[in-house]
Amino acid sequence: MQPFYEKKEEFHCFSSKDLTFPAHLHHAAELILIREGAMEVSVSDQTKVLRKNEIALIFPDMVHSYVTQEFSHAVLCIFSPSLAMGYYHTLCQKQLKCPFFSSVIYDTDLSSAFDNILLYKNRSLSVSEAWLNLILAYLLSDTTLLPRNSRSHTDIGYQVISYISTHFQEPLTLDKIAQELHFNKFYISRVFTGRLHCTFHEYLNRLRLDYAARLLRETDRSIMEIWQEAGFESQKTFNRTFRSCYHMTPSGYRGGV
Repeated sequence: MQPFYEKKEEFHCFSSKDLTFPAHLHHAAELILIREGAMEVSVSDQTKVLRKNEIALIFPDMVHSYVTQEFSHAVLCIFSPSLAMGYYHTLCQKQLKCPFFSSVIYDTDLSSAFDNILLYKNRSLSVSEAWLNLILAYLLSDTTLLPRNSRSHTDIGYQVISYISTHFQEPLTLDKIAQELHFNKFYISRVFTGRLHCTFHEYLNRLRLDYAARLLRETDRSIMEIWQEAGFESQKTFNRTFRSCYHMTPSGYRGGV
């Protein structure tokens, strides 16, 4: 999963098991469908445990997180709002009253639509995008939209998450973030432990690891190039942190995907 940077016309869709990821945000939108098991999904100030055939739709620049307590199998789509055809302005200027849906309430089988996105993503991107827009049409045709709440952008948690999501590849310290955002570094540290339930370094490493894992999956770039671009200070640190999270070496991870 790589939700932390966005290239023009970005589109990614993949299956994920036992997904857990801390609060983050980015300029792409996300769709997630639960295949099996259960996953706690938080979007802004709303949280729900999603189960089989339930969906979350996350608009751009909304803080969101995923927690799997026991087991989950999900399909995750990350896409640029520009690929949403007639829904671009809706995604960028509105927000959902409730971002959670059940696919079983629709006449069409939205689960099969997700299957088709996965099926065609490497064959015909335009076909996958068409299925994506079909899903959006069903979800957005019968839901309540609200004006985008700009007050959240002044929240310290939002500002910290936004800043790190943009700058995680750079050398970062609490002192630097505090200086850039004009907050006390000890207050920022309490935001991590109190609201994100992790330390600053744990959060930063998780973003960097996710970026590196995606490059390992999707490119043939060297491991040295990858850990350097992800922001790690050395290959030793990268290998140790990667093994701690994924329980295998970076080369073993690449060979297994």
